[in-house]
Amino acid sequence: MKKRLLASLCAVLLPATLVLATSTYDYGVDEYVTIEKGLSPDHKYAITAHGGSETRDEFLRIFLTNAETGKKIGPLEEIKEHLDTGPDAYAAKWSKDSQDVTIVWRIDRHEPLRVVAYHIANGRAKVTKGPTNANKEESSLWAKLCGGENPAPPEKSWGTPVKQ
Repeated sequence: MKKRLLASLCAVLLPATLVLATSTYDYGVDEYVTIEKGLSPDHKYAITAHGGSETRDEFLRIFLTNAETGKKIGPLEEIKEHLDTGPDAYAAKWSKDSQDVTIVWRIDRHEPLRVVAYHIANGRAKVTKGPTNANKEESSLWAKLCGGENPAPPEKSWGTPVKQ
């Protein structure tokens, strides 16, 4: 009886613990890594993460990047607060025409997810929504792409990774 109860509790609590775990990443000095689904459908743009401080998490920034050259176009300044530093903890959803992108991420383990949306035109990102709390659909997107225990490898990255 006790073993069955313990097994049931573990089955319920383990997935919740995995979702609450913090994703960290040690970025190389010149390394930019695409976030989950961050590559645009036309492969011209990517949403990338980069941590540039000594500890690599103090100055985490999210960028709009030229996916053909790897050159960063500019930081997405609205993504200031964050809990996670790993690129696998940020989810993007692009429009089919690669002109709009929505990004969802966590700022705290217990707070609602955050979301910001951009329109991409002439190689620049212009805010169209947020940052604000994510709705149910946006939260589901993040849970699907980022909430699992085995994240997919990045679609694309540039620069030199730190040797593990």
